[in-house]
Amino acid sequence: MHFALAGVDANPIGLLLWGIFVGYVFTSVGAAGGILAGVGHMSIFGLKKANMVKPMNQILTLVSPIVGTPLYLREKRIVVPTAVALGLGGIVGAMIGSTLSSSFLTEMKNFQPYFGFFTLAISLRLFYECTAKFIDGQKGVKAANNLFAAKVKELKASGKMNEIKEIGVNFSKIGIQNTFTFAGQEFKYSAITVFITGLIVAIISASLGVGGGFLLVPFMTSVMGFPMYIVAGTSVLSILVSSSTSILNYISMGSHVDVKFLAIELIGVAIGTVVAARVSKYVNARYMKIFLSIILFYIGLKYMLPLVGIHI
Repeated sequence: MHFALAGVDANPIGLLLWGIFVGYVFTSVGAAGGILAGVGHMSIFGLKKANMVKPMNQILTLVSPIVGTPLYLREKRIVVPTAVALGLGGIVGAMIGSTLSSSFLTEMKNFQPYFGFFTLAISLRLFYECTAKFIDGQKGVKAANNLFAAKVKELKASGKMNEIKEIGVNFSKIGIQNTFTFAGQEFKYSAITVFITGLIVAIISASLGVGGGFLLVPFMTSVMGFPMYIVAGTSVLSILVSSSTSILNYISMGSHVDVKFLAIELIGVAIGTVVAARVSKYVNARYMKIFLSIILFYIGLKYMLPLVGIHI
């Protein structure tokens, strides 16, 4: 059973299954949702227009931010001033990135090598996260995250979620220089640095048609030193702002999105997200990342090598 969707002959079952895969991987690994969406749109379903692919990719990646943001806010896992600074930079960056991409990366022959370069970069980052060096460096952070998660679970069970403010994110200074505590630890950062980072990340992610978590998460964990427990929520809120800006700008510049095509995929992403939440704890995350890094490495090469006359 096939239908003419997004200008191609698409199988709705195939769209649904791919959406489930994207939702599962994005939820369980926490990265590459937009990249996988793009791969599906370009290489599996054969969309021919780059400026159609970009906003459609980003619409799929909005499922997690829309669902997750209220939950993260309730559990005080979002550093709101940080997310605001990232989001403000993201609005400007998304406008710049989508405008430039819509003008200069209109043909697949130009867009795919650019997309492939960042796909390769993500594959290498995921592989690095599977190394013993990275895993050993994350043990202390994971222990702190697990303790906080256990406390949140305890408060939920006892109906005392109002007490979470005592251990969640609490600011003592807000402005150009910011200071807050989380689980008894103090963190400091510059709002200007965060704004500029949000700007740069949004330019890149909007031009690619992805969410940008693959850049934001390493920045907040490695550069700013934030615990992963608050990085996830903070990045999700800023991605929601920047991706929405990018999508609206693409559409305002004439990019077409096929609502029926996306609706089927979105149902799949929602199913994949629920499945991942229930079963990912039984799947070795390291093996999953290695598998994904190999796939992305191959895809990145496939998109980049035609530039030098090699096809795989």
